[in-house]
Amino acid sequence: MLPATVQSKMNDVEKKIIRNFHHRLTTTIRVEEIVLLLYSKGIIDCEFQKEILEKNGVKVAETSRLLTFIPENCSMEDFLECLDLAGYDFLCKEMREKLAENRQLNTRNWVQPCTSTYNTTFVDNFAEKLKIKIHNSEARKFKSHLRLWIKRLVCLDCRLSLSESRQRADCCFILLDSVAVIERTHSSHKDLWKSPVYSQMESLIAKTSNPVLSRVRHHARYGVALFLGGKDQEGLEYIEAALNDAKGFLLPGRDIGNCMFALVNYKLKRFGDSKSSNEKREILNLIEEGLRYFDNEGENTRKIWRRVYLDKKISCHLALEPSGRVNTNVEISNEDLKTARECLCEMDKNVDGMDKRRKIHFFRAQARLNKQESNFLIAKGYLEEARGLCIDGGFDSELQVLKEELGEHSLDVSEKESVMDLGLSVDDGFDIHKEECSCKTVCLPSYSLVNTCISEISQKLNI
Repeated sequence: MLPATVQSKMNDVEKKIIRNFHHRLTTTIRVEEIVLLLYSKGIIDCEFQKEILEKNGVKVAETSRLLTFIPENCSMEDFLECLDLAGYDFLCKEMREKLAENRQLNTRNWVQPCTSTYNTTFVDNFAEKLKIKIHNSEARKFKSHLRLWIKRLVCLDCRLSLSESRQRADCCFILLDSVAVIERTHSSHKDLWKSPVYSQMESLIAKTSNPVLSRVRHHARYGVALFLGGKDQEGLEYIEAALNDAKGFLLPGRDIGNCMFALVNYKLKRFGDSKSSNEKREILNLIEEGLRYFDNEGENTRKIWRRVYLDKKISCHLALEPSGRVNTNVEISNEDLKTARECLCEMDKNVDGMDKRRKIHFFRAQARLNKQESNFLIAKGYLEEARGLCIDGGFDSELQVLKEELGEHSLDVSEKESVMDLGLSVDDGFDIHKEECSCKTVCLPSYSLVNTCISEISQKLNI
């Protein structure tokens, strides 16, 4: 959207400050007020103003969109004046203080590109492999150990250098994210968005090495939890905010592809609601776009994510929701069956190394295809294969759906966990808002303890 009049752009330092305050701004300001003030200054045009104001209950997604637009089309002084007039004088004051501090520094040394390396070795070689172990059900009973390590890291001596503090926050954030994945993967609860892990992740965002990337990952993860819990609109707002930030601030790669995957899941859940003939094409286009973000990743990462996206492509053609239930609002054509069969053949050729959860989806799709072709005995065999993997791996949510399709009784969940017990609670002695060390054990230096944590978890899970 082009501005109504040509305005001064923010310089690199000012853009950096906007990025640092992005989370505060998206969760604090009312975007409608800022839009009206920007329009009165001629910074945005009537069309853009109308788009924003017509949105019902706009939250993080539209605010994030506006904050991506502002640095390229508005001066910092005009933006701060709008904040002040809208009643956010406290934010205006803090941002002016940051500007004043910067005038005393060497700008070239202070400013860093937004795509700076985010502890690549740690994220790529530990976090991603940990997620694979979770989806392969190898970390299912390891959640309490992750929680213990988070508590130990939080209880580090508070006299840390800036780099040590960021390293600790990075590690805690990744471990909390892993706990969230375990909850979603192995629980049949619908209200996982209530889990405290999301608020605890959120409180760490500004403390990590790259707050933009951390915010993207948090918003995408929380957005999925919301729409899986039936809060579709709120979930979409978080997912779109994550995707907008990822495309605006990150280099093309797995994080943008991951956000795109979350959006594909959302679209599959709502597929058929509007009865639009363009829905299927939109989903398939998103799948192709998402895959392209992995072009520059390593061979193994590309292979894993191609299977993940093929899974969703098959689900689209066979009218399967993310839960695995059949979407009765969607018609399946002969062309859909043909394409699904081709995709399943490709997955079958690359079954080596496929994690258990993806195999469950593979067998479930094979059953759906055979049922559509009236091969009912073969379909039942595939469903029973999938059920066996679910029982073995403790995938409760998938097992419920499979047992329904097999005409069996609903799942008797063995772990009677309440939603609030799924994450971390203050009762566990874990309070990441508390600044002082509250544990009774001797605290090791940050670098030593973080590396000990990664080493021990890696050894236990054979990463």
